Amino acid sequence: MKRFISLLVMFICAASFFIGPCVEGAVTLKDEKSYDPLEVLQALNYCTYSLSKIVSFNDRVVLSFEYDNIINNLNLNAITDEEIVKLMAKLMDTLKDEIISERKRERIEKSYQKRLERTLYNFLSGVNVSPQSVVSAAVSAVSSMGSMYVNYQRRIEEYMDESEEIIEALDDEKLNVINSIRKDMLTASWSIIKKYNIDDQYRLTEKQINEFVENVKSNPAEMQHRKLERLLQDNPAFEYFPPFWYYYSLTREEDEVFVLDCLNRFLQTQRPIFRRDILWASVLMERVRLQKETDSQSIRADLEEIIRQSNNSDWQNFLFVGLAYTKLGMVDEARRNLQRNIDNGYEVSLNSRLLAEILLDTGDQLRFEETMKKMLSDTRVSNSDKLYLIGRCRNVTYLNRFKEEISEIRLSAVNEAAATELVNPTYLLTIPNKWLVEDASFDVRLFNENIDRSHHFESIDDPALVISTKKKRVAIKFPETGHTIARKPEKGITVNIKHRQGFYHLLIYTPEKGITVNIKHPLIDMTLIYELEKKDIGRAAKTLIEAAVPFYSEVLGNYRLKEVAFMDERYIFTAKGILAESKNNK
Repeated sequence: MKRFISLLVMFICAASFFIGPCVEGAVTLKDEKSYDPLEVLQALNYCTYSLSKIVSFNDRVVLSFEYDNIINNLNLNAITDEEIVKLMAKLMDTLKDEIISERKRERIEKSYQKRLERTLYNFLSGVNVSPQSVVSAAVSAVSSMGSMYVNYQRRIEEYMDESEEIIEALDDEKLNVINSIRKDMLTASWSIIKKYNIDDQYRLTEKQINEFVENVKSNPAEMQHRKLERLLQDNPAFEYFPPFWYYYSLTREEDEVFVLDCLNRFLQTQRPIFRRDILWASVLMERVRLQKETDSQSIRADLEEIIRQSNNSDWQNFLFVGLAYTKLGMVDEARRNLQRNIDNGYEVSLNSRLLAEILLDTGDQLRFEETMKKMLSDTRVSNSDKLYLIGRCRNVTYLNRFKEEISEIRLSAVNEAAATELVNPTYLLTIPNKWLVEDASFDVRLFNENIDRSHHFESIDDPALVISTKKKRVAIKFPETGHTIARKPEKGITVNIKHRQGFYHLLIYTPEKGITVNIKHPLIDMTLIYELEKKDIGRAAKTLIEAAVPFYSEVLGNYRLKEVAFMDERYIFTAKGILAESKNNK
């Protein structure tokens, strides 16, 4: 607690060092060290901004991030001031019991990761997946999302919809104390400015900051742009407040000229108040995305600064930097940044796949094979990522190591109709959960010359999916569409059932001998060809006769995987292993 109080005091009291007779130039104190007066004002404005967000959001997540930003992130030295120390001690006593748990922080981080993945797959939808398109999509996804904390503030209602337990409000008593301390801080800031004759025209008032926070928090982009534009016209102090320019740029993301101008204004006014500045990194990522690739020297400088402004937990920043280095042809730098995320356990599947793809494209076969071996045995890497890379390198040896996973995709024919009706089989496809890309849409189609049934799923949470948590499998049903009477009754078997109230004729159709299944993900387009392995029609009839109720679900046949095709290659499944189909047989 003492350490925290000392650090927070630095944040507020720093202004007492950065003083002088004017604000036009650097200030030299008695120790002959020069300071930028703008740092004084920014320190005061950031303090007001931080407290305003805590009160406005009334959310322990926001409070915790602001608290952490002070205790771990200050980059200032200051002389202790007794009045401010007492004020900060009071604030810390108020906030210390309001910090969210590590478990809740991890839940928010996981939610952010899912959102980034969803954004990435949205960028990939509708394009032919290639190394270049994946890299470009990932760069765009990361820069559009911003940091976890920035994204949380911008999308707080979406996080709440996902889990109401994430949002925890502060009680009225704590809010009243924080409000009281905020006013005392503003009084202290005003005293510092007057005492040392600093020009006050660029200091933001509590009312101005509150208006800024409310505008950024809730308004749609078009209205937000108009309000921020007026706010700037009425309050020139915002010209020297970097966060204003970042959020202003988000109001017209489609206008590259406007965005770049805002980003440059941020960089012109930004001062090194923090050890690591998440907004600074977000601004640089967006500028890199918009810059021309020919300006490699400027881009490299921005990438190096992004690294300096990022903590290990800011894995999306290192992912962005790695991919940006790839586009510049700087493979070693790209590899180091992606490997950093893998070593730290952040988004291992995504980072591993991108790393392997970069190594493959640049011809680094040795490192590619090392990475592939690790991926194939790493349970954190998704099957779709593994299969995508196997398809890209077209290596049947890798595919054989993956045979068990592919064979886990099973197909069967079942009967689910009423006992007194004419029925046609329902086809049941079961897929291990790890095959499905979380929060990404996918399509599954089942077809042959007689049937064609398909499903589109927006995500693994689609209500049409039957998920077995215990077996970690997803079941997809393909029933007969329209009605249960088959189009070709000659393919069925008629069973006569004698009952004391009369006779019933039940027509049971045999499963199709061969069926093709196509599974389409954002990253893979795989076709599986099955043949009927076992029929059990006699058992089905027996079940019907003995049933006490007129409904049943009976397995009519199981299918054996015969062939698989993906990435323009066809492979034959045999008892001894997977064989690449010869060109002569195609």
